[in-house]
Amino acid sequence: MQQIADAAGVSTTTVSHTISGKRPVNPATAARVRQLIEQFEYVPNSGAVRLQSGRSGVIALAVPDIAHWYFGRIARGVELAADAADYGLIVCSTVNADPRREKRYVNLLRTRAADGLVYTTSRSNADIDDLVRHARTAPLVFADEAVPSLSEVPSVSSTLAEGARAAAAHLAALGHTRAVVIAGYPSLASTVERRDAFREFFPRALTLYGDFEHESGYAIVSDLLANGVTFTCIFAHNDLMALGAIRRLREEGLRVPEDVSVVGFDDVDVASLVSPGLTTVRKDLVETGRQAGKLLIAQLEGESEVESVVLPVELIVRETTAPVAG
Repeated sequence: MQQIADAAGVSTTTVSHTISGKRPVNPATAARVRQLIEQFEYVPNSGAVRLQSGRSGVIALAVPDIAHWYFGRIARGVELAADAADYGLIVCSTVNADPRREKRYVNLLRTRAADGLVYTTSRSNADIDDLVRHARTAPLVFADEAVPSLSEVPSVSSTLAEGARAAAAHLAALGHTRAVVIAGYPSLASTVERRDAFREFFPRALTLYGDFEHESGYAIVSDLLANGVTFTCIFAHNDLMALGAIRRLREEGLRVPEDVSVVGFDDVDVASLVSPGLTTVRKDLVETGRQAGKLLIAQLEGESEVESVVLPVELIVRETTAPVAG
């Protein structure tokens, strides 16, 4: 910084004020300082910035599995929000709520290595209370799923119940009456929300629980077939389980959609590429992350009223649903 100040003929305090923007600087002087900063490729020392401002200029995102495509989409959205506001981003994997890892990432807030946290829930919300208790000193936002017991924490979620109703109404209009629901983890509010909304149209639907992976959809349909359960349609709580179900149906010689209709959820890239194309409910995961990042940054920038966001979903009808046979 001293080199910039000497070249500009100003004090280091003026350079600091130009960088931070917190104090007025003569426009011509500020322009000269910024030109020299670019010329010398000066980067402020992050430790000094933290000491001076009490903030790191970095936010953190905690997801259950950093390698999973689903959370990668959310991470992309948070990164877009962070970049637009000139914040850095640390992405952390909690490995489905491993307490040891979660404590480590909460410590990022305590040590001011990160100014706030976007948290994406995993298979269970059981340890959320402990997480929030430790994170009271820094802003927190839930992404993808609100936590009913912590309504005071801002969140970004989707109209999941409306999506489930749209899927159920579509299947009912096609004449289906015997439905199977391949749901997610039963401890998640989003699972209960979708299950109950679907049952408004199919009150006797059989609900079985998977883990959102392709293999669980495959295994659940295998069990249904082995036990002689009859059904004409499947509503899966994500596309991967829907595709797993379709694979097992085909192995059994059952045609989709002629014998069994299948609806997924999320609208992953492959949903439109497989044949037949998967009927599904589209969620905008990148926008979920972007809105979560914006909510967190709004808190950091001093906004007193930060409201939760609920994003719409859309039923996308492709080729895996058809009128019930016979």
